[in-house]
Amino acid sequence: MKLEYKSMIDELFSEFPKLLDVKITDITDHNVLWYLRDYINSGYVRFEAGRKELYRLSILIENYAAKYKVPLLATFETSKRYKYVEDRYMELVKDIPKVWIIGNFNNPSLAPQPPKNAEVISCDGTNLTEIWMVLTKGDKGPFGLVAEDIGDGMFRGFFSISPTIINKAIEITEKSLKTKIDFDHKVVEND
Repeated sequence: MKLEYKSMIDELFSEFPKLLDVKITDITDHNVLWYLRDYINSGYVRFEAGRKELYRLSILIENYAAKYKVPLLATFETSKRYKYVEDRYMELVKDIPKVWIIGNFNNPSLAPQPPKNAEVISCDGTNLTEIWMVLTKGDKGPFGLVAEDIGDGMFRGFFSISPTIINKAIEITEKSLKTKIDFDHKVVEND
């Protein structure tokens, strides 16, 4: 019998146990102001951080997706969290070829209505409802942030540029949502 995990982060760490051997990095502003290039150069950064730090990292990844016009996946733990960034997202996604907005939208009529290049998916009732994930695509494949709410406004997780690790996160997401997420999405005229 295959072991099922309640926590997406625990499932990822069970697939890649060496990730837990990496020392937790303090990514708070009082330690050092990290830029996306710093994260990318590090390759893998494990952290426990608050919303402020993850929000900043999310914006860096989102801006990268917009600048290079590459796919973007973002998850939101609640509809309220999405509403906080909705206006910025509606503007942001216009020039991105494919966007997945995944949120704990338990009322479909309250789900956002973004442009046609964005797919809105509810994760209500899945192991993704506590996940903060922002992924995009770089030269070597998908990269980004994967974190889990551990309470009191704190999250545990990591940033990775490893396509193997991030593809596993995407695979777990696809399985949980019973959908396909294709970071190699090609834009066609009538897409």
